[in-house]
Amino acid sequence: MKELQQAIREQDCLLAGLQVATTFQNGVGCLNHYQQQVSQWKADAELYIDSPDINAVSFSRFITFFFVELAFSGSEENYFSSQYSLINKVLEYRTGMPVSLAIVFQSLGKSLGFDIQGVNFPGHFLVKCNFDDGTTVFVDPVNGKQLSRDNLQALYFSILNEFEDEEMPEEALNEACCEETLVRLLHNLKSAYISEKKYAEALGVVETLVQLCPNDPYERRDRGFLLHQLDCTQVAIADYQFFIRQCPKDPATQLLQAQLQQLSEQVPVVLH
Repeated sequence: MKELQQAIREQDCLLAGLQVATTFQNGVGCLNHYQQQVSQWKADAELYIDSPDINAVSFSRFITFFFVELAFSGSEENYFSSQYSLINKVLEYRTGMPVSLAIVFQSLGKSLGFDIQGVNFPGHFLVKCNFDDGTTVFVDPVNGKQLSRDNLQALYFSILNEFEDEEMPEEALNEACCEETLVRLLHNLKSAYISEKKYAEALGVVETLVQLCPNDPYERRDRGFLLHQLDCTQVAIADYQFFIRQCPKDPATQLLQAQLQQLSEQVPVVLH
């Protein structure tokens, strides 16, 4: 965990993502191997772009290099597989989810001098590149498509299905720091493991999230669910109780209260 927190402090999303991958897999190769691969891609990209200038033209060349020459893309099948949230697998197979692809794209682009930032967009992680002339280009990390303001607004409302406001809020386009990016990656990995019924691995992800976000009641709720699946009833009860106290009006609270009653009846009374 110390190494992960250090990578987050240094805003090194690629290293942080690789450290997460090593935590939840046996036999993952040396991290240096993957970092050296990215370094080689940097050298190849410099030859492909063939320009020292940092502008929209050279950035467009970088996009082509990443999505055409290296053939990175989003998965068309089994989209929520855990391998698409494990950065080493993303580097090996060049396939991932929006946030995992964004981490690789951002890391490689920054090494080339581009001011690329992640965007914690609702439902679909994005990246953007800022230029010295004040312009910003938004990119879909799944396919490299450059997104106009109209594209972004249409994507926003298609995901949230809300039309109360005529305009997309500006905070939807805020830059994501390394910790926010990693939390998004971990949420995807947690959901994938739960879908695959790998509850022990999912619990490990939630434990990491609880350490990063100790006061988030939803992480405690999810940990309670996983502990329940693994028959760790007493600890699950404590997490459920924490969530109920913190979120009494949440729609899940009433269901959890009924679940808590059943669990309490199952826990044996210990007399000292």
